[in-house]
Amino acid sequence: MSEPAIELLETVWGSIARLGAGLTEEQWDAPTECPGWSVRDQVSHIVGLERMLAGERPEPSATEDGLEGIAAFNEGQIAPRRSRAGAEVLAEMSEVCARRLEMLRDLPEEKWNEVGFTPIGDAPYRTFMEIRVFDCWAHEQDMRRALGISGHLSGPVAQHCLDWHARNMGYVVGKKAGAPEGSTVVFAIDGDAGSPRGVAVADGRAKPSSPADHPTVTVHTDVDTYNALCCGRTDAGGALADGLVTVAGDRELGQRIVLALAYVS
Repeated sequence: MSEPAIELLETVWGSIARLGAGLTEEQWDAPTECPGWSVRDQVSHIVGLERMLAGERPEPSATEDGLEGIAAFNEGQIAPRRSRAGAEVLAEMSEVCARRLEMLRDLPEEKWNEVGFTPIGDAPYRTFMEIRVFDCWAHEQDMRRALGISGHLSGPVAQHCLDWHARNMGYVVGKKAGAPEGSTVVFAIDGDAGSPRGVAVADGRAKPSSPADHPTVTVHTDVDTYNALCCGRTDAGGALADGLVTVAGDRELGQRIVLALAYVS
């Protein structure tokens, strides 16, 4: 079965494997912007989820730590691997991801269309795998920022993830930032092949639109900063103060939008 998500997953997993190759244990232990997670923990998170999706029984959830839901599940997969060498965890990721790719290539079309659980509610399995691409790339970028090794900010996987962010900007502009009726917003993201992208508020709803010629607000930044803000990894106020993101037009509304960019939970 030829599904775009398969090649995208292969690409992002390969990029993480290349990033991890040759890292020192000190680098594997480096803290990331995910509270309490090291670079190693980011890979352990991917391992745990892919093992579950491969049909394996996951490690028990970490309920003894007072965690609940997905947080307890994640800690259950990460904690047992904290004592392992980073290279060992990376090899485990490569092994399970190779099996997952085989499984996905053998999956019939009706299974890709089958509606079931996804992190955003019931949706086709195809959507779940598109979310997996986004999640893995977001965690790759967490690792890269922690290590000071920038990369994989362009290409098909990065563009897929930027398109995913764009789908959610109506929610950010309308619901979170409360942009008033008639507002038009342009996101000008350096490195985004789809930029500039527009959002317009009409009939009480904010939705993606063609970029307005004279928008109410223009938000300008780069791919790395934009993704970090959308994922809640970077302090939005600090990014504004440091000039990593700028707004033009209605500055008060623009700043509200930037402060509301963190939509990924």
